[in-house]
Amino acid sequence: MYYFVVNPQARSGKGKVTWEKIEKVLQGREIPYEVLFTEMQGQAGLLARKAAENRAEDKIIVAIGGDGTVSEVMSGIFDHPEITFGYIPVGSGNDFARGLGISTDWREALEGVLAPKHRIFLHPGRLEFDGRTRHFGESMGIGFDAAVCSGANRLRFKSVFNRLGLGKFTYTGIALKLLITSSCDRMKIRLDGKAVHTFSKVLFACGMNGPYEGGGFKFAPEASVDDGMIHLCVAAGLPIYKRFLLLPKALVGKHVGAEGIYMFTCKKAEIISSRPKFIQGDGEVFGPVKKVTASVEDNGIPFIY
Repeated sequence: MYYFVVNPQARSGKGKVTWEKIEKVLQGREIPYEVLFTEMQGQAGLLARKAAENRAEDKIIVAIGGDGTVSEVMSGIFDHPEITFGYIPVGSGNDFARGLGISTDWREALEGVLAPKHRIFLHPGRLEFDGRTRHFGESMGIGFDAAVCSGANRLRFKSVFNRLGLGKFTYTGIALKLLITSSCDRMKIRLDGKAVHTFSKVLFACGMNGPYEGGGFKFAPEASVDDGMIHLCVAAGLPIYKRFLLLPKALVGKHVGAEGIYMFTCKKAEIISSRPKFIQGDGEVFGPVKKVTASVEDNGIPFIY
């Protein structure tokens, strides 16, 4: 039995349009399904959990939306190992899909759900701050990248860019501005409860569960959602001109090894900033906070595509 958790407002209404096309295919093939529409942020996880607790056997829950929809659905089913998870991307960034090579063509993505060629065990990222817990599929970050997400979410013309298929330029334009204006603070980072690393003038620290964030920046080329590890990328001590030089390199992962870029691999990273900063998980912004912990769940969710 297929359960489709649909964000109809994804990419300024494309979620609803895409679902209507998918439904025709399902009906034409006489495939049993149930559709659950989200009406507000955070609801996808509740709907996914409701579907997971349904008595039907062989349940496959499919998220239709952006990276935020993925993380919300994961929050609802990460402790239900009997559930199989699938995804049809309809977001503006689509970093989760990009990392796994899932097509943004709904027809191809749907076939990956109905007749999958790949099956992995996805380990959701876990974000903890101010006594709260959130999950993420692809990335979390504190500092510059979270400020970019915050700016993009507030942009008046974001919906126009999304309708034109230019959503990633929303992030790029804001990123260029913030490369100059972002404040850089001191941060302490403890890895796996042991080694502590201290950095001055930190532009950002991002914990990657997959390779991409921010609409295509390959901050952690070696990361994979099924390796059960956090790949931490820290940018610190970079003068403004070097920030501009490194940003395009990050689109293809060539920033790794450059001066001022630090990479770590761990199960858990505790990050403490000298001043409160915005944080983000799959583009959803929280804070400002001074402390955040990123880790991965031990439980793996069966994922098909």
